[in-house]
Amino acid sequence: MPKEPFLNKTGNMPGDINLVPVSHWLAALVHPERLDSFRAAYGRDNGLIAERATLARRALTAFHHHFGDLPVRIFRAPGRINLRGMHVDTHGGYLNLMTHQREVLLVAALSDDGRNHLANISATHGEADFVLSAEGGTASSGIPWFDFISRPEVRGRVAARRAVPAQVWANYCIGAALRVGYACPECPPPALKTMAAGDLPAGAALSSSAALSIVALLAYAGYAGIMLTMEQLIRAEQDVEWYAGARVGMSDQAAILMGRPGHLLHLALCAEDFNLDTARYYPFPADLDLLVVNSYTARNLSGAQRVQYSLNRFAYSVALPVLRAEMLRAGWDAAAVCRLDRLSRLTPGALGGPSRVYELLKGIPESLDLNTLRERYAPPGLDKAYARYFDGVPTEEQPVQIPLRGPLLFGIAESERARRFPELLLRGDYEQAGLLLCAGHDGDRVHTREGKPFRVQIDDAALEALSRSTTPVEQCPGRYGASSPALDALVDAALDGGALGASLTGAGIAGAVLALCRTGDTERVSRALRQCLHRPAYARLAGWAEPPSEEEFETAVMVNRAVSGAGELVPH
Repeated sequence: MPKEPFLNKTGNMPGDINLVPVSHWLAALVHPERLDSFRAAYGRDNGLIAERATLARRALTAFHHHFGDLPVRIFRAPGRINLRGMHVDTHGGYLNLMTHQREVLLVAALSDDGRNHLANISATHGEADFVLSAEGGTASSGIPWFDFISRPEVRGRVAARRAVPAQVWANYCIGAALRVGYACPECPPPALKTMAAGDLPAGAALSSSAALSIVALLAYAGYAGIMLTMEQLIRAEQDVEWYAGARVGMSDQAAILMGRPGHLLHLALCAEDFNLDTARYYPFPADLDLLVVNSYTARNLSGAQRVQYSLNRFAYSVALPVLRAEMLRAGWDAAAVCRLDRLSRLTPGALGGPSRVYELLKGIPESLDLNTLRERYAPPGLDKAYARYFDGVPTEEQPVQIPLRGPLLFGIAESERARRFPELLLRGDYEQAGLLLCAGHDGDRVHTREGKPFRVQIDDAALEALSRSTTPVEQCPGRYGASSPALDALVDAALDGGALGASLTGAGIAGAVLALCRTGDTERVSRALRQCLHRPAYARLAGWAEPPSEEEFETAVMVNRAVSGAGELVPH
């Protein structure tokens, strides 16, 4: 990220005009549909505007009770979903992203005592306060961000908060303040008093942590008078999550920041050559609905689950060089192989068609231990990448056997599914689009409908059969295995109810399922999903100690509403 972001040249704080007392804001929210910023963020659906205004009132009222009637600014960030392009964002695969109407808000005011005070309307999140200089201040400027967050004293402070469930969320806000200071050490952010509020269910694969990181970044950058480009914000949010202990890519923040009402965002992201040049927007068809289904199973990208989450992402980082090495052995032109450095370029067309893809994959071992991988292929940066993905994982829990063929086949096929998906929607081929959702989920699936273990066959015989039948690559699931029995059950329930297609969304393991259906089938599919959630068999799969409340069941299945990307709300 550049160290010289664009600063407001007038010397005034950007958004000074938006600094108004809480009481002024509450008066303005009597008629939220009249506010330009609400219509810009949520469209002209007064019902949706009223729903969003309810959350804003709760946040403002809590702030008033906690801190008083101070001049404040309000920052918002919606959730996100990924229709197709699962698990490929860290290695340049195609993505199909949309915003989700539930969101995180941050009400922020200047602090008068030099300390940052963090509060949250959720009873499960405790309060926290910090002084920026005591957290590292701007000392990180001049050294790579990863080197700074790897310092023992920094990791110790982060780990101490992670050890207390009510304090985990504070790491994202502290990381945001540090990251803004790192971006511009000559004008560090001032201390703030903040109240966070959100109705994005935590751990539901709708990117609640990314949304929290983004509103904190916007608040600290806004009060510091720093204006960051879209590319800088995306990179900065990734850095915040890495500070907090989650090894994420860049798709979540891209969706949250770049979203448009009623549109799907199609792009490919590559960390080594990061730009937004591939971004395209497609209108989501009016005769389709996308259901977002909360499985009420939690995923936390830290601790034991982080190992499974990181393993296949790390496998990509070494499988791609392994593939290129095998291509060179097979006589491919070196210059052509060099260009195939990311999943969005490893299309079936670039590789010579489906049969050629399957033949190439036969040369890739299904898995290798680290030592053999190092000796046989010497992938560049192997040990550094391993340390980055599994930093902080106890030595005895770090994986030794690395899957290669399954994740690589999944990645090539999934990126191709994502490449084709928006065009299928655009031309009205909804059945084929639904089949791509199902094929992608089969690459993640762990259980059959009968509850038996499920694994796609990827041995040589299976690849030869695919080659003989010239099966299109996008129809081949590959093997990633990031689903769960509960997610598989919801996907099957959606399909039984008449959905065109269904799939997990996000990193998997737990969280949410998406179901694509015609608007006329929405109620029938929703009913099938709710029936599944209420079954005792599902409760066992989900591992509930206690079932969700009736209110939670009521909001378990929602029609997605794509809203504007993250930004600031103003009271006029």
